[in-house]
Amino acid sequence: MRAFNSKQHHDLKFEEVFESYKHQVYAQVYVIAKSEYAAEEITQEIFIKLWLNKDSLKDVKNLGGYIYTIARNYSLNYLRKAASDTRLVNELLRVAVTNDNNTEANMRVSECRKLISTAVSQLSPQRQLVYKLNKEDGLNYDEIATHLNLSRHTVKNHLMAALHFIGAYLAKNDVNPTLIAIFSLFYIN
Repeated sequence: MRAFNSKQHHDLKFEEVFESYKHQVYAQVYVIAKSEYAAEEITQEIFIKLWLNKDSLKDVKNLGGYIYTIARNYSLNYLRKAASDTRLVNELLRVAVTNDNNTEANMRVSECRKLISTAVSQLSPQRQLVYKLNKEDGLNYDEIATHLNLSRHTVKNHLMAALHFIGAYLAKNDVNPTLIAIFSLFYIN
């Protein structure tokens, strides 16, 4: 990203910042989010944040690094939030398999889902229930704890153990490392 020195910051206009960085921010976000829609939305959010804090930009010594960090953080936050949106997770899984045609990519994603299902079936009944309540029904730790009359800590431990088992099961079954990374990113937190 293009860097502005401190002297340039004093006379810097927001429009110049926007014009200088908009394409780079979009490209960076797109590489992380792998979605044109997300890249557009996140880029807009980033520049709104910069606009709202434009007076403080004059104190930033490395504007390019500052904007790069904001773009990275917004993109990663987007991916974390995507874990609760099944459609978005499915879309990211679909685009994660690169250099394959759509049929092959869909087959790999389908195989990965089957392996996850098989791994879940091998969990203890309590871990299966905690996993399904969290990942399929969308309940949080506290809701599951109340529902099952367990402590929040116990629920978290069951879920973490289940997720690590599933990740290891995928690796043992030669699942594409990209798909395992996406599973880990979305489900192991």
